[in-house]
Amino acid sequence: AGRELSPVSATGPGRRKTVVGLEAARRGAPPRLHWLGRTESIAPMEYSKLGLEHFTPDYTRYFHGLAEPVRDRLVAAQWQLHKGIDADTTAALHDELYRRTLDGGWPDTVLTPGVHVRTAGRLSGTQVELHLEHAQQKTRSRLTTDAVVLATGYRERPLGRILAGLDPYMRRDSSERHRVDDRHRLVLDPSVTGAVYVQNAETHTHGVGAPDLGLAAWRSATILNDLTGREPYPLPGRTAFTTFGLPNGRPQIPTTHDHRALTPLTDGI
Repeated sequence: AGRELSPVSATGPGRRKTVVGLEAARRGAPPRLHWLGRTESIAPMEYSKLGLEHFTPDYTRYFHGLAEPVRDRLVAAQWQLHKGIDADTTAALHDELYRRTLDGGWPDTVLTPGVHVRTAGRLSGTQVELHLEHAQQKTRSRLTTDAVVLATGYRERPLGRILAGLDPYMRRDSSERHRVDDRHRLVLDPSVTGAVYVQNAETHTHGVGAPDLGLAAWRSATILNDLTGREPYPLPGRTAFTTFGLPNGRPQIPTTHDHRALTPLTDGI
């Protein structure tokens, strides 16, 4: 997230600005800035080559096969795969803040992760009061600011309104979310003929790669192959160097190292 915060600088010098969310950042933070984020830390995006293998069909299939409670824990824990900040942006921001300390002062900028904005209301004049809660400390506070930039990203919309007619026939998980099978079909009552396919609405069943556009072609091919009952779009059998999980409960060990018996330990070792 390296978007410019031009709306902040347009509010005029000397006024306090507050950014809510980590979806926006600026090279050289403007003075009198308070930056709040719900994520646990202001951390860079996990963008290593093996880390990106979480956005492959291999990982999607692995994730779909996990138990529901495990999937829910993973989605929450993997925030840095899709909610981190571009590393160049964090480096530029840190360099600018450091530069402002060289004269012995301290920049009038506050960066606070782990904060949830509970409510917001306008005070007399043009000021806005934010009611804050810190997730880890379980403490609450108030912040008065002259301008607020909402950079909170996006969230999935529930399918209820779109598929209201199918609601009685939709199978749901323990959290009342729609279930989606490995071919991206809604799990419906057997009395329903046909199928309903979804894309970008199945993070809870398919993992962090569900809304990723890099997997759109694979998802579309999977759906079209299922619709036609043929394979007009051949799909690769393997897409990641990482092996997610233990097939059949047994690790994949190269044959040359898969000894039939363990070598006994020498006494004293």
